[in-house]
Amino acid sequence: MGFSIVWMYMASQAGGYFWLFGMIFFLVGFVVSFGNIITNFLAYKNTVYIITDKRIIVQTGAIGIDTQFIELDKVQEVYVNTGFIDRLFGTGSIFVITAGNIFFSSRGRSSRFRPSLAALRDPYEVHRVLQEAIQQNKKERPGFNPDQP
Repeated sequence: MGFSIVWMYMASQAGGYFWLFGMIFFLVGFVVSFGNIITNFLAYKNTVYIITDKRIIVQTGAIGIDTQFIELDKVQEVYVNTGFIDRLFGTGSIFVITAGNIFFSSRGRSSRFRPSLAALRDPYEVHRVLQEAIQQNKKERPGFNPDQP
């Protein structure tokens, strides 16, 4: 990207339209350098997390909105992750491990996808609420006996 800026400057000094050739490389470099940051920022602005008595609903997306439903009776484990950047901003993420593998298709490819609730202001409080919802859901299931292992 830096080289293309120098190219465009030198080409514009020489005259003509050779600077347009450098613009193509500048745009490619810009997308490679900043495309992921811009996409994540737009997705963050469009992200909603909902915890009900039956499921977790995650709606997110940069342009189109994708909705994911995670049934509480499929949840096996929930844990909180607060990395270095999270500590700087006072946030954290909650990862949900489900009973089965979830495959998320994006742009024609399939990959393993671990459901998460990212950039939460008080992740430990959300974890507590989620654990209570999971326990309540287990009690409401027919045939569930909390005294049996």
